[in-house]
Amino acid sequence: MDLKAEKLQLIQQILQINDAMLINSVKHLLSYGLKTKDQPAEAITDFWTTLNKQQKSQIELSIKQLDNGEGIAHKEVMAEFRKKYQK
Repeated sequence: MDLKAEKLQLIQQILQINDAMLINSVKHLLSYGLKTKDQPAEAITDFWTTLNKQQKSQIELSIKQLDNGEGIAHKEVMAEFRKKYQK
């Protein structure tokens, strides 16, 4: 598929979205992609350096909880998600 067809398909998919949070996520993804498109891969900073202390602390706590078996398996989360949101 050529680039123009890919863009049209993407536009059609976006037009079908009825979830404000998903639209916002797509906007952020596109914004980031456009902002960094001219930078070489090694010039893009690691997201960790952009996080504040509280965000880093929460991520580290989550990792510890997962290491202690306190998390929910991806399979279980996805099954619950599909059950709740399947049409």
